[in-house]
Amino acid sequence: MNRMSAEEFKRAEKLPLVVVLDEVRSLHNVGSVFRSSDAFRVEGICLCGITATPPQPEIHKTALGAEDTVDWTYYKDTREAVRHLREAGYTVLAIEQCEGSTLLQHLKLDRGRKYAVILGNEVKGVKQEVVDMCDGCIEIPQFGTKHSLNVSVTAGIIVWEFAKKLLI
Repeated sequence: MNRMSAEEFKRAEKLPLVVVLDEVRSLHNVGSVFRSSDAFRVEGICLCGITATPPQPEIHKTALGAEDTVDWTYYKDTREAVRHLREAGYTVLAIEQCEGSTLLQHLKLDRGRKYAVILGNEVKGVKQEVVDMCDGCIEIPQFGTKHSLNVSVTAGIIVWEFAKKLLI
C-alpha cells in the first residue's frame, strides 16, 4: 500500500501547518485529529487547556497510532500557544464563523509561509480572546439547517484544503 514507517514519517517533509486544539473535550475527537494530521503529514499539533494528551486509550482508539507519529505539544492556555506560534513566524487563523471571515474556498495561501489553524471546543468554539489574537478567521460554508460541524470533521476538511493548496 506504499505506506511509510513511523521512522520515515518523522524524517519526511511536512505540510507547513500546525493544528491547535482549543479546549477540545472529546478524546475521540483528539484522536481523530491526530489521524487526519498523520494522513496529510501535518507539522504538529498543539493541545491546549482541557484538551487531553496522549497516551490515552480513548485517543488511541481513533488515532490508531498517529499520536506516536505526529509531533505534539501541550499548552495550559491557548493564548500561550498562539504567542509562541506567532513568534516562530506562523500565520495563525481561527476556524470560526465571525464577521469578516474568509470562506474556505476563497482562502489564498503562500507556499513560502507557515500556518497554524485553531479549532475550538465542541460547544463554544474558539474562545473570543484567542480569535482576537489571530491573523484572521476561516469559515467552512454550510448549506443545511445546521451551522456547525464536528471538530474532527472540520479538522479533516481544513487540513485537506491546506494540503491541496500548499502541496499539490
